[in-house]
Amino acid sequence: MIHISMRFALLLKDDFSGATVTDGAHRFFLDGAPAAPVRKPDGFYVFLTPHGQKPGTSWRVRIESARYQTKELTVDAQSLAPNMPLRVVQLYRKPHSGFLDCRWLEAEAPPGALAVALLDGGDAPLSLRGFADDGRSLTLYGYTAANLLWQRVCVGEGRAGELFTLTERTPNGGYAVDHPPRIAHSEGEPIRLAACGLANAQGRAEIPMRPEWLERANTVLQYDEEAMRWLETL
Repeated sequence: MIHISMRFALLLKDDFSGATVTDGAHRFFLDGAPAAPVRKPDGFYVFLTPHGQKPGTSWRVRIESARYQTKELTVDAQSLAPNMPLRVVQLYRKPHSGFLDCRWLEAEAPPGALAVALLDGGDAPLSLRGFADDGRSLTLYGYTAANLLWQRVCVGEGRAGELFTLTERTPNGGYAVDHPPRIAHSEGEPIRLAACGLANAQGRAEIPMRPEWLERANTVLQYDEEAMRWLETL
């Protein structure tokens, strides 16, 4: 009997809309070799360990897509839940690739880095109420009835701030975040919506934006997503 175990699963998300990417037009590479994960109807891609191979503890994954920019990431088994080894991957849209729900803001960043547009709070600014003790969720002040699920936000001001994705509503009206804070944050710090675009080999990025966001995008910073740190302005 052939025994096949699960290495990990990926769930692909559109970074702009937060929607699960289900079109299936992707190619996967695992540690440089082509991979054929099992595609599930609900958008999950399951990577299996064939019989006779060791499960492994860390993998380098490359995702190539028709409408999204190439994504490379490291999946570390120790960072995954043993009973649900799932990694959510946010994909960045290729500029002018047929999406009708956005406009494009041109920016510059080092090749492979993110250009991050931070939006002015407008008439309903948000601010931090606090993080949970375990750092896995936050609550905020402001127009909390707005649906911010899968929205990128910056907690704090500019490079003194920290970039998060709001991944789930919590019972207390807050949001789960994609990672615990790496620096200390204080009550009342501003929370600004963020939109991201990936820079190409020439250092050019185009950030998808809702039309009403364009006038509010008064700050664009550069960000190293894997190192989770801001870069110096070009």
